[in-house]
Amino acid sequence: MTGTDLQPGGAHRLDLGRDDGTHQQRHDIPLFTDLASRRWDLDGLDPPQSVRHASVFYMKPDVERSVDKPYFLNIPVDDSWMPMVKQTNVVYTRRQIAVTDIRGHESHFRLDTHGFQLAPLMTSLPYDDFSATDAIVSRYYGEVREFLMRELGASQVLPFDFQVRRRDSRLPPGSRGTPGKAQPFTAVHGDQTANAAFRRLKYFHPEYAKRYATARFQIVNVWKPLRGPVIDSPLAVCDYRTVSPDQDAVPTDIVFPDYLGESINFRPNPAHRFYYIDRQRSDEAWMIKCFDSSTASNPEISQCT
Repeated sequence: MTGTDLQPGGAHRLDLGRDDGTHQQRHDIPLFTDLASRRWDLDGLDPPQSVRHASVFYMKPDVERSVDKPYFLNIPVDDSWMPMVKQTNVVYTRRQIAVTDIRGHESHFRLDTHGFQLAPLMTSLPYDDFSATDAIVSRYYGEVREFLMRELGASQVLPFDFQVRRRDSRLPPGSRGTPGKAQPFTAVHGDQTANAAFRRLKYFHPEYAKRYATARFQIVNVWKPLRGPVIDSPLAVCDYRTVSPDQDAVPTDIVFPDYLGESINFRPNPAHRFYYIDRQRSDEAWMIKCFDSSTASNPEISQCT
């Protein structure tokens, strides 16, 4: 997984390896859906076409934190004005995982069951225009909105953020990159905690915060390559049913200049089951659930990726 959020469940995602021109894009989209039918069999697939092994970073499980909550400062840290302040206090450990290719079994994996789902998404936006914020917001947001309403039956879709990731092979493994040049992220994580999901809705769309304090809403990432097929740095996701939130999940503050978010780091757990799609095309998009307010009343609904 590049891991992302989790509550009582969810998918986790992971960027594996480098990206030599196979640039990738994801968007975080709050949306509203009807419940899908659910399958709970973990082992009902035919033998996978391929299982690969990858190296990922988990939060080190034996690091004691008696006082400080884990954090990451999403702002420049300069010793000249912030002496003794670290970018993060999270300590990671590298682990090997098995990642199963779902090619040929795409329809088996469902957002409300596994926490992730693959679906076709075409875009009219040329590759070069994904460097222009105005073009993404004015054109691609609309395409993503229509995509989610079609695939999930969402009654309303409210885009709020995007991130273009381009692998720079000159940077060391595990680097987050530089401003405007985000890298594939190889730490297992979740993007939103439940508290952060409601704060994010209020921050980006305050006009809807009161309505969705009681109505169902979800935060779903839409992630697709801008070029394909992807032969390096594919995204990996983890079946939320194989995660133990109470044991695995560690809420982590994400500090912006004007906003406090909260993501989730994960401790290693050999029960985690990871998946990817081999040679992902530019017209294939992952939908990854980060948060679902309905899990409070129905814990069988996947919660987070």
